[in-house]
Amino acid sequence: MAKTPAQPDVLILGEHPAAYLAGIALRTGSKPLRVVHATIPGERVRDRLVAINPEFFELHKAMEPLRKTLHLCPIYGLRFLSLEVGTASEYRDKQVMGYVGSYAEIRDAMAELAGEAGVEMVKAKTMEVHTPDEKGVEAVLGKTTVRATALVLAGELPAGDQKRLGLPEAWEAEVVHRYSFIRLAGKKFTGEDAKSLMPMSLDLNGDMCWGWFLCREDECQLAVEQPIEQVGKMTPQQLLTRWAGILQKQGVLKDVPNVTMNSIESMDLPLAGALAHEGVADRTLLVGPAGGFYSATGEDIYPNCWSAMYAAEVIRKAIKEPHLQDAINSFRHVWRTTLGEYLRGPQQNLRFLMPLVYRNPVMTERLAESILQGKSVVR
Repeated sequence: MAKTPAQPDVLILGEHPAAYLAGIALRTGSKPLRVVHATIPGERVRDRLVAINPEFFELHKAMEPLRKTLHLCPIYGLRFLSLEVGTASEYRDKQVMGYVGSYAEIRDAMAELAGEAGVEMVKAKTMEVHTPDEKGVEAVLGKTTVRATALVLAGELPAGDQKRLGLPEAWEAEVVHRYSFIRLAGKKFTGEDAKSLMPMSLDLNGDMCWGWFLCREDECQLAVEQPIEQVGKMTPQQLLTRWAGILQKQGVLKDVPNVTMNSIESMDLPLAGALAHEGVADRTLLVGPAGGFYSATGEDIYPNCWSAMYAAEVIRKAIKEPHLQDAINSFRHVWRTTLGEYLRGPQQNLRFLMPLVYRNPVMTERLAESILQGKSVVR
């Protein structure tokens, strides 16, 4: 703590990979900024398997080596499974359309890259963010007070700190979806094909709930996503049990696990929340989870990190201006004109699209590309 600069240019809060990428981007280049990164006390980051857009590794030159050093399983397409046994469709590309990797492994690798780039890392047991003023934003990290010119927020702060930054206390209910999963160790559950083509359901319960089956060599993960208002109609345990049953009937799962409440982990994600949420607060840019930069298909790593690159770009320019608050407002326009379309994902009227998916190869291809790579379904 003694080496932490008292007046950095930028303070970054949160433990998502997007937070570390923001620091990397701000520290590299011809004129690196002084950056302090602090984890948020009490912030729980659950490890899980995640699908990764290959373009993630192209966001910054420092990240390209991660494609070879991380434990990744390539995905060449999707296999859509219907509730009806024997009804399915698939699209397979010759090129890698995505990867399955570990969230924690990606986060730790990027934290190491941020440290190598000169980001000052802080892990304090306590934290308090004060109300920003015309000179900057102040935070007390343990026993050290840091005053930064700008703040990048990538995690969830306590309610008091949220209020002092002018942030809403909660997400709008219509953007919140519950993502529930269980991880299964070992090779006994599935065959090789589930590793190259990721099995997926677009309608688990007649209510547009989605299911994924992510695999690597030595483990796999059952995952479901449902609008938060539907959790009362069908619990995550019931939904995961149904998804496991579909996978078995469709010949994907060899050995069906016992889905118990003790084995389930759940997260409430604001899917495409950035489209309905303010991403700029007092001297603060919201990136990653704090800004709701999850795609409509629940994608975590790439869109959240993309938002961090935009934030770093805006702050680099804004920090030179006499009125920083006015200058960082361009963050809204920068990501909305590009990343905004990506976050919307496939057309939301999947009730119309689903019958086509199972009998039209072109629609299968387009929906697979939309889910894995953010391409538009309508062309």
